[in-house]
Amino acid sequence: MAYYVFIDEKIPLVYNVETGVITKGFGDVLFVDTSGIEKELDKLEKLVESYKNSLDPRYPPLNSFPNRDGVYSIAGYFKGIFFGFWLGLGIMALLAILLGVKYL
Repeated sequence: MAYYVFIDEKIPLVYNVETGVITKGFGDVLFVDTSGIEKELDKLEKLVESYKNSLDPRYPPLNSFPNRDGVYSIAGYFKGIFFGFWLGLGIMALLAILLGVKYL
């Protein structure tokens, strides 16, 4: 025999103790309409998968145009080149100043 616990009396929600499922209860008839919950879970799973894939540069972003595979890895190369250029330029300017002061 299944045991049920009423959650809300205005909205007849029933908790099934044996299975752990919350259902709507009307008298002896219990039914579950989870289509809205399933749609929200599908959206959430899509976002979670996109978030997980954003950590790997081989996958395109979620809302991107087609053929954008590898966009994160290309951005990583350009970021390294950009900062490497400015760091190298700063070190060369510092060396030029130090050597210029030393030989004046």
